[in-house]
Amino acid sequence: MTRDAQRIVKLRREIDRHNRLYYTDAAPELSDRDFDALLRELIDLEEKHPDLVTPDSPTQRVGGDPIEGFNTLPHAQPMLSIDNTYNRDELQAWYDRTLKTIAKDASPGPDNALFPTADDTPPPPLILEPKIDGVAVSLRYEKGQLVQALSRGDGKRGDDITHNVRTIRSVPLTLNTEIKGSDPVSPPDVLEVRGEIFMPDAEFQRINENREAQDLDRFANPRNATAGTLKSLDPAVAAERRLMFYAHGRGELIPNPFNSHHAFLAALRSLGLPTNEHTQAVDTFDGAWRFIESFQETRNTLGYATDGVVIKIDDHALQEQLGSTSKAPRWCIAYKYAAEQATTKLLKVEWQVGKTGKLTPRATMEPVFLAGTTVQHATLHNYGEVHRKDIRVGDTVIIEKAGEIIPQVIRVDTDQRTGKEKKIAPPKQCPICKSDIAIDYDTKRLNDLERYDARCEAAKKKAEKQGTDPVLPDKPAPLGPADESARYCTNPECPAQFREKLIWFVGRNQMDIDGLGEKAIHQLADEGLLKTFGDVYNLHTQRDKLLELDRMGEKKVENLLAGIEASKSQGLARVLAGLGIRQIGSSSSAALAQHFGDIDALTHADPDAIAQVEDIGPITAQSIHDFLNSPAGQHLITELKDAGVKLSEEKLVIPTADASGDNPFAGKTIVITGTFESFGRNELKTTLTRLGARVTGSVSENTDILLAGDKAGRKFAKAESLNIEIWSEQQLLSKL
Repeated sequence: MTRDAQRIVKLRREIDRHNRLYYTDAAPELSDRDFDALLRELIDLEEKHPDLVTPDSPTQRVGGDPIEGFNTLPHAQPMLSIDNTYNRDELQAWYDRTLKTIAKDASPGPDNALFPTADDTPPPPLILEPKIDGVAVSLRYEKGQLVQALSRGDGKRGDDITHNVRTIRSVPLTLNTEIKGSDPVSPPDVLEVRGEIFMPDAEFQRINENREAQDLDRFANPRNATAGTLKSLDPAVAAERRLMFYAHGRGELIPNPFNSHHAFLAALRSLGLPTNEHTQAVDTFDGAWRFIESFQETRNTLGYATDGVVIKIDDHALQEQLGSTSKAPRWCIAYKYAAEQATTKLLKVEWQVGKTGKLTPRATMEPVFLAGTTVQHATLHNYGEVHRKDIRVGDTVIIEKAGEIIPQVIRVDTDQRTGKEKKIAPPKQCPICKSDIAIDYDTKRLNDLERYDARCEAAKKKAEKQGTDPVLPDKPAPLGPADESARYCTNPECPAQFREKLIWFVGRNQMDIDGLGEKAIHQLADEGLLKTFGDVYNLHTQRDKLLELDRMGEKKVENLLAGIEASKSQGLARVLAGLGIRQIGSSSSAALAQHFGDIDALTHADPDAIAQVEDIGPITAQSIHDFLNSPAGQHLITELKDAGVKLSEEKLVIPTADASGDNPFAGKTIVITGTFESFGRNELKTTLTRLGARVTGSVSENTDILLAGDKAGRKFAKAESLNIEIWSEQQLLSKL
């Protein structure tokens, strides 16, 4: 074994050990920075030796290429749900019913070790576990290796989400069998572990902030965010979101050496699978109820969402004896806490402008203690929400924390109204820069309206074919205030969002201005040198002022001005990608630039013409049209033109399908990986197919060419190991 191979094996063991220390034992020995350094060393070594990469390597958690779709597979044993109780009486009724069933089934006589007589049945020990508000999953290990992860689905079949679950660091890819100071633990040949995948509160907050910065809707709660992550076809999404896992149950076990739930959980911890540290064993119902009452306070300090406690009979033999209904086991039940609410008075509403220009109504209320914290502010989401709930300043409102985190107004106590309450008026201008606003509406309602004409046309054609009078669908009601989903400031240079938009504009995948990073932008804006996008291209007139600033020496200023000058030739696609137009990314910007050729043609196009471009729908087309034709948009375009920024794009000359001559694509098997600036993936696939190529989804010995864009995944390493020809985007463009 070579030195590098030995180091790879050692690094994998070390990283797995530190993952267990962090997620299972809650006793980390390394800082995040030191752990990342180990992982980075392993990644570098595996890139150097792709033939040494194995499926259970910690590096394989970073995600791979997107999959085509989910496979639905059967559970080896049904994955049932759990019945709920909501108060002590309901829980007591379940407990009494369980005792009665056990006593009834107990056979008297000296041979029954558990129950000497039916009248002398001891109360069964109980195990209580926090009910995490996450997504249920079943992990299957064979010979200690993770081979499959299924969602609950309908309980009989679930989606295969292995590609996403493998990215979760608290899920071991290989079970631990080497424990210092104890005998090695041998996992069953087949070990199915049921558990919960969830998103910590801090991660939920981080993701929502990022989504808001990208002009995406915020997730309502951590559970929705977790479910959306696990449903992604791209494992890179799951890898980027730091999900966690706790084991709490069993599926198929071959063999099954465990006689109790607490013994099963202890074995899971030894094998490296995390279980919840707040799990507790009790002997009586009163003990269970005391835990439920005390945990109601504890759960607000955990850093992840819980909505109750699960109570289980500990003994596995008794679990088998009690059995299950068609939906839920009889040997366990959940006690669910009511969402904690508080009543307070709404004092005022302010409209805040976010990084993307989104206007959000923020309520200020009389302070009230709720779910562990004092709450004085709450989001009202949007004007549609305000209108539907008829929320007014001066109202007595009932609030709770969505997902136990975000305070929100649930309803208004209209019985407390005095007549002095004031309706909340929607803003007609940006509260910061006084520019016009744009309104987004509920997507479902928009789709209903857009489909109405098509449905009418289909009904008429059907009636004509059948020789009957057409039965037209009911026309949807016109859009109104209750259908609003958001209001936006249309001014890209609005002070409330300008700096964030400018940071995006100068970024590597947009105008790529070297030397003008986030810190430099804030510094120059603080000095009054950056107030508009056009000011970037006037910085050469401010050279003396630049040299007077801290950390702005001669060489740095020269590099900055050179970077600005070079960015002028980036072209229309990158300019469009950098302007921060809602719902427009690099792929759609490239498609627009190729279709229209220059900014004037795009500006003069009506929304219907814009919607003809690939991947541009009518709603997005209207957004583009409104932005470019607004006073702020026109001012921005004029500034960029005056600065000499290139606002056109050379159209790619794509040859027609021809299997003869110098066509390098004809008859070739091609695989695409990563993202491309000049193409959407569907567009590229269509182009290559038209040129006579066969485009497939996976790399094999039969692959002729791999087209590798930005963020190329595992396909790149596999293509290298097979000595397959790899083209960059620039090589592709030259061939085209």
